[in-house]
Amino acid sequence: MRSLLLLLGLAGAASASARAERPNIVFFLTDDQDQMLGASFPTLDGVTPMPYTEKEFSGKGNTATNFFIHTPICCPSRAEMLTGRYFHNVKRDHAHANCPSTHDIKGPNCCMHVDTDLVNNQTFGKPLQAAGYTTGYFGKYLNLAPKWQDSPVGWDSYMGNNGGHYFGANFQVHGVEGYDNGQYVTSIDTYNTAFISNVTLNWIEQKVAKKQEPFFAVFGFKAAHEPFSPAPWYADHWDPAWPAHEPRPVSWNCSTASRAHHHESIATNPDIITEGAAEYITAAYKNRWRTLMSVDDAIKGTFELSDKLGITDRTYFFYSSDHGFQLGEFNILIDKRNVYDHNTRIHLLSKGPGIKAGSEFSALASQVDLVATFLDLAGLDPTTTGGDKPVDGKSLLPFLFADESLWGEAPASVQASLRKIEGKAGSLAGARDGWRDSMFIEYYYNANNSKYIPYEGVPYKTEDESNSYIAIRHVGHPTFGNTLYAEFQYDIGGEPSFDAIDFHEYYDIDADPWQMHNKYSGADPKVIDQLHAKLRQWFTCSGESCK
Repeated sequence: MRSLLLLLGLAGAASASARAERPNIVFFLTDDQDQMLGASFPTLDGVTPMPYTEKEFSGKGNTATNFFIHTPICCPSRAEMLTGRYFHNVKRDHAHANCPSTHDIKGPNCCMHVDTDLVNNQTFGKPLQAAGYTTGYFGKYLNLAPKWQDSPVGWDSYMGNNGGHYFGANFQVHGVEGYDNGQYVTSIDTYNTAFISNVTLNWIEQKVAKKQEPFFAVFGFKAAHEPFSPAPWYADHWDPAWPAHEPRPVSWNCSTASRAHHHESIATNPDIITEGAAEYITAAYKNRWRTLMSVDDAIKGTFELSDKLGITDRTYFFYSSDHGFQLGEFNILIDKRNVYDHNTRIHLLSKGPGIKAGSEFSALASQVDLVATFLDLAGLDPTTTGGDKPVDGKSLLPFLFADESLWGEAPASVQASLRKIEGKAGSLAGARDGWRDSMFIEYYYNANNSKYIPYEGVPYKTEDESNSYIAIRHVGHPTFGNTLYAEFQYDIGGEPSFDAIDFHEYYDIDADPWQMHNKYSGADPKVIDQLHAKLRQWFTCSGESCK
């Protein structure tokens, strides 16, 4: 504790006093909430199912405009968010051989190629708890969620599941006041989002907020994941100002010929979306928005409780998703898993003392950076969660606190971390100037997955064995511009190590925002060699070498 007090500039203060100088942190996490198709922030065409969040969160906080997901599927994405590590650093080696059903996400310590032992024992909750934070995780955790008696290390209170159902959800419970340790199943008429919100808010109000210790709370919502079931009170709602159907860019219902130069999983999908499939997509789009109305209610309830308890001026709020989505792009009805921007580009909203209202930052960042950010806010070492593997991500504080005139509003731990960043980089502007210039994306084929429309029997493929890739994304780079470069290695009964590339894709995003025209065959070989070399550096990085 003495070293921590010195770090915060609070030497000689009592332990409780030092803890009061560290902020509370609240993290809202949704599932499958896209950004490019209009479900999140920045909004598309000025409409949103989340008006309160737009006004009070985005409007009075910070919005990241180039925030990406490292892996566009649930379990890896969440594992990376919990540990601050890239996929290859939480991956189960030789998962095909060591996991009986990796592609079905089940098996000993296996979750969509993730080694859950590298996650459950090394989440960011562990160092926060050790530093005096009261920690609580409520809602979806990983797709292979641990049983209550094996609840993840670092969480005082855990009510987690694998996403479960929108109604009658099953939770594993440990250390939650008012609930016995063990399995808890909600009633069939209890709506998941409302239940998670109510339990978490009660935990904040009754167990945490009245104490001197800071807290960290995670709201892990199922929304807007399929089957897209809204709360009964929103089931028939559709604002007249909202679109009549989902966005339909050039990649929506595109021909086979237009996809001929994409990898096999995309190139071989049906040539046309039927009328029944189009109706299914639109219904999914509308119900996704309706599920998010309940998330908006949860965020509103949290902000109102924070004001009531008088803790808003020492609490940071974050809101993001585990990946994007597709709604007919490349004739894939729904889902994610692909390398393209509509699957990887997501939102990040941040709000709290010292963060300028209505501000934005455009630097390339991902959910892998959240752990370092949370630890930096608490005045802790942002490079480790206490395990044997370092944190790969970087703290976002230089961007969130770019207006130095507001630093005085921030808690002492935040100010101390900002001074450390200044000392290392020479200035906060220097830290921003030294930020990464590319974003790394990594994915391993999960399962043969197709969607069918009842009574039609036409399979619309989500992915096949051709869909394992590593990729690098640039935005406004002096050499590479605004581009996406990807290398694919097919997964045919083995496990891709990307040492024998089967296919390449390369897109100019300014000219081709929906990635229709693969430029690889006509690209400058020198540019491709540079991209390949840079991608290899990302693929082998760990800790400091990822920075």
